[in-house]
Amino acid sequence: MQTRKAQSRDARAIQQLIDSFTHDGTLLPRSYSEICQNIDTFTVVESEGGQFIGCAALHVYGPHLAEVRSIVVRPDIAGHGAGSLLVQSLLRQAEQRGIQCVCLFTRIPTFFEHFRFQITQHQLFRDKALKDCQHCARRNACDETVMALGKLPPLLPDSTHHPQHGGFVQLQL
Repeated sequence: MQTRKAQSRDARAIQQLIDSFTHDGTLLPRSYSEICQNIDTFTVVESEGGQFIGCAALHVYGPHLAEVRSIVVRPDIAGHGAGSLLVQSLLRQAEQRGIQCVCLFTRIPTFFEHFRFQITQHQLFRDKALKDCQHCARRNACDETVMALGKLPPLLPDSTHHPQHGGFVQLQL
């Protein structure tokens, strides 16, 4: 397996794979148009024969922060290292760009702990909340674990954190 930067010809495969994980809320929906507009943020993993296996995106907010997004591997290939290759590739890209912190929101934190990501607080990532959380069906009861690697961005004075029952977090926009 190998990773490479996504190209326009990958957009349909990326959209179909992401779409297959949106019905249960695992991933946020991404339209074909949105993927095409942001194709330069995606990295794909493929077999030695060039078969599409999975993808992930690195969304850059600025030198202070980037986010691992839409990381997904075909279910029939999962568990064979494709996800790890994607994470390693995105972390190299962030390092090459001088990004101080890489964050992600996940329901499988143990996978990302292998890459030294640490669990942190939702309110540190107001950039993410303003970009995506307002569109998420779970915005008032977020059940994702926030993880980060690197120097955390400073806490903004207007960011608030309100724990809800059952370990859920209400994100304030």
